[in-house]
Amino acid sequence: VPVVFEDKRGATEVLKKLRKIPHLVSAVIYDTKYVPFASFGNDSIQKISQGDKFFLKDILFRNNSMFMSVPISLNGKRLGALIAEIDLNFREKQNLEEIIFFIVLFFTLVVISMILAYFVGGVLAKPLLLLSTKMRTISKDNTFDEYIDIFRKDEIGGLIHGYNYMLSQLAKWKNKQLETEAELRNSNEILELKVVDRTKDLNSAHQKLQNHLRNEQAILESLPYGIVLIDNNSEIIEINRFALNLLGYFSEKPKHITEISRESNYKASKSKSPDGYSEPYQSRQSELISLNGAVVPVLKSAMEIDYNGQKVLLEAFVDISDLKKIQRELIEAKEKAQESDRLKSAFLATVNHELRTPLNHILGFSELIKSGVEPDDARSFANDIQTSGKNLMTIIEDVFDLALAEEAKIKIRKQSFRLMDQFRENKASFENILQTSGKEDQINLIFKPENKSLSGYYLADKSKINQVLVHLFKNAIKFTSSGTIEVGFKVKDDNQLIYYIKDTGIGIPAEKLSVIFDFFRQGDDTLTRAYGGLGIGLAISLRISRLLNGSLTVESEQDKGSIFYFTVPVEVSEKAE
Repeated sequence: VPVVFEDKRGATEVLKKLRKIPHLVSAVIYDTKYVPFASFGNDSIQKISQGDKFFLKDILFRNNSMFMSVPISLNGKRLGALIAEIDLNFREKQNLEEIIFFIVLFFTLVVISMILAYFVGGVLAKPLLLLSTKMRTISKDNTFDEYIDIFRKDEIGGLIHGYNYMLSQLAKWKNKQLETEAELRNSNEILELKVVDRTKDLNSAHQKLQNHLRNEQAILESLPYGIVLIDNNSEIIEINRFALNLLGYFSEKPKHITEISRESNYKASKSKSPDGYSEPYQSRQSELISLNGAVVPVLKSAMEIDYNGQKVLLEAFVDISDLKKIQRELIEAKEKAQESDRLKSAFLATVNHELRTPLNHILGFSELIKSGVEPDDARSFANDIQTSGKNLMTIIEDVFDLALAEEAKIKIRKQSFRLMDQFRENKASFENILQTSGKEDQINLIFKPENKSLSGYYLADKSKINQVLVHLFKNAIKFTSSGTIEVGFKVKDDNQLIYYIKDTGIGIPAEKLSVIFDFFRQGDDTLTRAYGGLGIGLAISLRISRLLNGSLTVESEQDKGSIFYFTVPVEVSEKAE
């Protein structure tokens, strides 16, 4: 653990605990570059170190010391090595003293034996020859069990006794050496076990740290809002996946806060604090810039925190695009509601005027007839009453159609009809409407049917088609004081019946083209508008065209007139119903 976290003090404390091992005089921990990381005792290990050549060996004997190398690794990765020095001088010194003693004794005895042999001759030759043979055997086989079983009380016997004693001492020395080697092996095993235990502890601590970091990262990545850490140089230290996805960064990450923040781009040059802010803030609306340059509205908060020993700015933000959209929709709904209130007021005023006018005519002329007038005058007044009654009926029918359109109760009833018959009906109806309007002398009515289609039979809702055409024709008469009105139709691809009504009236301003198909709207929809009507004819016509799966469009230029196109899908039929 100390090696992983570069804790030299902790490593030194661990080494000091190894002093309990018998005859351990020094120890050094090397890192992966073979540089001493921690040590205790003398510097003999560092003096004899020869780089990785030495570290690759398990045990090295040198200068009456045993150097033992134990690698330190984590998950198969080498982190360094532990080298311990075991002093062997305690045995060497003892053995040397004994050997010197026995050698001196041996040579003394040899000298004495030679002197005795010289004097005694054959009495000493045999035992000495045997002794010489035993010595060669010991030297050759390195065994200490070649005792001489001769019991004499003279000097030869003393020499043999000395030889046997020396042999027994050498045997004891060898046994002690074997015991020492066993102790060293045991100490090595204990040291290896301790290193293994320390490595396990290190692995466990490292695993816990990794789990902790993974948990923190998992929490950061799972948050349902963006997180950005910014240093004093306005550089992005950390940014979570939510923020990257929100800003469109899928394969790369922004490096500077000015890449994603308009606010930061403006303020960063005016302040040395992170992100260009002089102090933290809470819940402030801001705008971020995505990778493709799109503006992302967010609600953002910022606070200063300590991160890896430095002060950084933590920004947290949530996307409020949906809230902004809802806000805009609410504003639009409010404006529409206000416009609806205004239109309703205009509609009520218009209905009041449109209803009162024919009713006043009816009541007024009725009073005149009741008071007694000439028959010719009574007949004229009766015609005026009839005209006002028809106008009143038209208004009531429009209001009824409005109610049906609002409640979506208009029913479509298809029937087979011949275009020639429908053309004749509409021609007579339009001529009657023009005559009733009193403008037959000012307006020239022109019919341009497609002759080749007049004999064809088609399946559609003829009454709804005629209703739309009547609305469009009345609209043309209303806004045309003089000039021409042209009515025509054609069949396209055997399944599209296209009508048009063209007038040379006052036209429609370009800014009003988008509202004339709304209920209660006209080109002039003020309370003092010059033209009568409820302003619902075009709106009803548009809804009927949609129910027929058709379309209703207009082309117009102010003061030059308008063209309305009414397109309705039809089916070819064999005969009329």
